Amino acid sequence: MQALTFDNAFQRAILRLMMVDGAFCVRALQWLDASHFTVEPLGWMFRLIEDYFATYAAAPTDTVLRECVRRLATDKALRYSSEVELVISIGDVAEAGFIRAELSEFVKQAIFARAHQESADLFNRGKRTEAYDIMARAQERIQDVSFEEEDRIWLFDSFSDRNRERIREQLDIVSRCFTTGIPELDRLTDGGVHHGELWVVFAYAKRCKTTWLINQGFGATRVHRKKTVHFVLEGHGRQVASRYDACFSREHYQKVKAGQIDPALDAALRQEYETLRRMCVIRTINSWEINILDLEKELHYLKSQGFKPEMMIVDYMDLGRARGRVEGERDHQIGFARDLKRLVNNEEVACWSAWQAQRPAKNAHTKRHLLTSANVADAYAKVRIVDAYGSLNATDEEMEAGTMRLFWEGHRDAPVNQIWEITNDLSRMRMATSSRPYQAEVA
Repeated sequence: MQALTFDNAFQRAILRLMMVDGAFCVRALQWLDASHFTVEPLGWMFRLIEDYFATYAAAPTDTVLRECVRRLATDKALRYSSEVELVISIGDVAEAGFIRAELSEFVKQAIFARAHQESADLFNRGKRTEAYDIMARAQERIQDVSFEEEDRIWLFDSFSDRNRERIREQLDIVSRCFTTGIPELDRLTDGGVHHGELWVVFAYAKRCKTTWLINQGFGATRVHRKKTVHFVLEGHGRQVASRYDACFSREHYQKVKAGQIDPALDAALRQEYETLRRMCVIRTINSWEINILDLEKELHYLKSQGFKPEMMIVDYMDLGRARGRVEGERDHQIGFARDLKRLVNNEEVACWSAWQAQRPAKNAHTKRHLLTSANVADAYAKVRIVDAYGSLNATDEEMEAGTMRLFWEGHRDAPVNQIWEITNDLSRMRMATSSRPYQAEVA
């Protein structure tokens, strides 16, 4: 395998992650060696970690690393000590997930490139069977490449650690989840949308799914001050940006679109946006074949710019395609839902998305009723993949009056089956819990 194509800062981060993450260290020792590092002191550090791990089944501490440098010859000690201190100074590796993903991709590509060259040489010499075998073995190795910790729990041994983590999470509840904007729904779901969870709202066409998602982005950035990426899979990002501007400023949407924001509101908006700089990205991906790789590519790019989102909004899920060849629309939607849930888990990001409801009956917009999971369009199996789901409901009369009914049906831990009346001010793109008591109806 060729030398690492990453810069020195990334290579230092690899070494630091090996020192602080035993599972990653095992993986790195499996797939890398000292020759892959492009700077001599970094290769020396890799060999030191390798030898130390072989002896003690653990990576060396900062103290051990410094002591090993001091024992080198004077000229080497002077050259190596600065690199050692740079590695130690990293402390906790903030972008560990990004490093794992990039290193995994590098190793996979290197395995493929080498196997492809060897296979091509054999094929050109007429040894076709051997050429096929090399590519088959390479594919098996590529499938084995991983820098992630295996999900293995020693149930009885790790109880104390699990309980400490539960207590810590309860003390840190605000930072680990996002409000839905409905206080009672937050209470019923242990605080709202947690990292690693995928929540979905569904409704008929033109019944405010995007407005709901924009309000979730509004809450993530204004209330929680967390970095947010809003994927637009159909339409124009400029339109979504205008809706956010209306939501934040409380100015009429039509005035925002015309660039006629009230001067006082404009000044307040500019002041607030200054405090929220680099907190939200709207990314439009208009394609007939959008799949999870398009979203992953954007997340990798954003990370390279120092932007790691904690909230991800996908507007909306039904537009995504499964990877590879599948039979039809149903399988596409199930495949993309699974891929999105897997991405949300891997990135440890909270995620909101939306589904379309089945085509409405003739009187659907005039007669009050509730959409349930049985009304999700195309593929009911999507319901079993997500962590929570609910529907937006409104007759034409309710839409005119600026109200809707939110029916939250399910959550990963238990059914919710609660209804809330919410105000729906489309002129300013704002949704909120109604102050009026609401009488539940039969779903």
